[in-house]
Amino acid sequence: MAKKKPFIKLQCKECKRINYFIHKSKKMVEEKLELKKFCKWCRKHTLHKEMKK
Repeated sequence: MAKKKPFIKLQCKECKRINYFIHKSKKMVEEKLELKKFCKWCRKHTLHKEMKK
């Protein structure tokens, strides 16, 4: 059986809502992921940061 990648949540830095759920590669597990994604509540592109499980 193949091992599953860790499942993480991305939270908007402005409104603090959880907008995205993604899988993360095992090599990047120790680093926190930050991406600029669209937030449908803020209605603009904002920084989204990985939060705890």
